[in-house]
Amino acid sequence: PAIFTRDSRAVLLLGDDGWVTHREGGVLFSLDVTRCMFSSGNVTEKARMGRLQCSGEVVVDLYTGIGYYTLPLLVLAGAAKVYACEWNPAAVEALKRNLRLNGVEARCEVVQGDCRQVAPRGVAHRVMLGLLPSSEGGWLTALEALGDTGGW
Repeated sequence: PAIFTRDSRAVLLLGDDGWVTHREGGVLFSLDVTRCMFSSGNVTEKARMGRLQCSGEVVVDLYTGIGYYTLPLLVLAGAAKVYACEWNPAAVEALKRNLRLNGVEARCEVVQGDCRQVAPRGVAHRVMLGLLPSSEGGWLTALEALGDTGGW
């Protein structure tokens, strides 16, 4: 099947590369603006992720992107482990960089590919479904990712 990604349409006018770093709510987000898009519209939801009480929990993020929810969950909310599923290679590259920048790479397993095929099963306390306009395609996968003591 075809992979549809939300890519940047930015064109670099000056400089050698398009990498920028943005600090938001105590979390660093880095991306190549010529290859990835930055979703500035979900500021409230990213902040809410950072306030969740998930210390010691395992989280599966089915549509990770550059780490919009994964990073606040790890950096601020204390998630023990996040499985970060993403199929866009440019976003995966930015995600790995962001995990290093924020010092949380040891608590995150990046799972590259279609989350419906590669997401772990039976491990999560929480599952993130941050795909707009609809995450319906991942609902069954989300339920399968939850462990015996999983919740929402």
